[in-house]
Amino acid sequence: MKICMVLDSTFPPDDRVEKEALSLIAKGYEVYLLCHTHTHQPGEELYKGIRIIRFNLKLWFKKKLIPLYLLLPAYRLFWKRRIFHLIKKERINILHFHDLPLSDIGVKAKKRFNIKLVCDQHEYYSNWIRKAAHYNTFIGKIVSYYSNWERYEQRYLNQADLVITVSEPLRQIYLKNTGLDERKVIVVPNTPSGNLFNLNGKNFEKPSQYRNHFVLFYAGTIDILRGLDFIIDALPRLTESIPNIKFIFAGKIFKSFDPIEYAKKIGVSPYCEYLGWLALEQLPRYISVSDICLFTPPANREEINSTIATKIYQYLAMKKPIIVSEAKMMKEFVEKNRIGYAVNYGNIEDLVHTILDIRDHYSTIKREIAKNSERLIESGKIYWENTVKDMIDRYAKL
Repeated sequence: MKICMVLDSTFPPDDRVEKEALSLIAKGYEVYLLCHTHTHQPGEELYKGIRIIRFNLKLWFKKKLIPLYLLLPAYRLFWKRRIFHLIKKERINILHFHDLPLSDIGVKAKKRFNIKLVCDQHEYYSNWIRKAAHYNTFIGKIVSYYSNWERYEQRYLNQADLVITVSEPLRQIYLKNTGLDERKVIVVPNTPSGNLFNLNGKNFEKPSQYRNHFVLFYAGTIDILRGLDFIIDALPRLTESIPNIKFIFAGKIFKSFDPIEYAKKIGVSPYCEYLGWLALEQLPRYISVSDICLFTPPANREEINSTIATKIYQYLAMKKPIIVSEAKMMKEFVEKNRIGYAVNYGNIEDLVHTILDIRDHYSTIKREIAKNSERLIESGKIYWENTVKDMIDRYAKL
């Protein structure tokens, strides 16, 4: 059985895409991944068993056209030709689209080639895109007004054979807002691989340069929706009480927000360090040397209130104290399981007080959080190898 995954991005990296593909390969499926590149990656590559097919796409070209996806046919036609060609050439049985855009091409392919269609929703796209930076400029707001992503979402997801979401609350939102048949909507949480994020029996080589620092850590996408500005805003106050504090962060920076320049602007750049993009295999090393791990986004989107980010599970697996914002599902998860704390985004006093309290009682808090984290780890519910089982079962039924 041949699967073609479609990713409107470069690959690697994409942790979720890679884990899903490898899980399917382990069950005997042949997985192709069609994506683009704007660097010097090879056109075809066998990567961990995934058959990657890449085509060149100028980054400026994508940035200009993807916001106009629902208004102009250019980007749609650009992808359609490549997807249809691969289906015919490799005799694909199942199309698996990651995220909402391009789903209309999947529906057309399903009808023309009589194949199955899986729509994998990494985010609540129609809600997320309204808050994205490119839709909140003067021109962007005009484009957004005429781009009905809600109608697009409803129309094309209803024609998929299987829809994957990342949490049960988000699944319920899709059922309510799109009228999807509940029998074809499943949840596959963004949990980490137990083979990688598991402290038991592992001795990580810790970066020695942070030995004498009190380390705050963040890993993931870096844009204005992730709350790094909030953490940096707290540093002037924190340095007064913790002169050896260091905020280290890793991930891909989007132009809409540059934390390096922001830290310079408010005079705290010596207390910040950007690690660049880290391969997934490198993350446990940096999490292990951290004193507190954070994810404090503004909780102004339905999507952010209805999911638990992958990084929360990664921090949990490494038994680190976690600070999140008031984003509903993450706040409830962290507080209910007593593995960290929630603060209100933008309330610097709240964040500073919480960090200082953890620092002042660190041995006791760390021991308690490690014990509570271990209880969750032993349940087996936080690792990918268990949470992906529903997807594997449903694929077998396709």
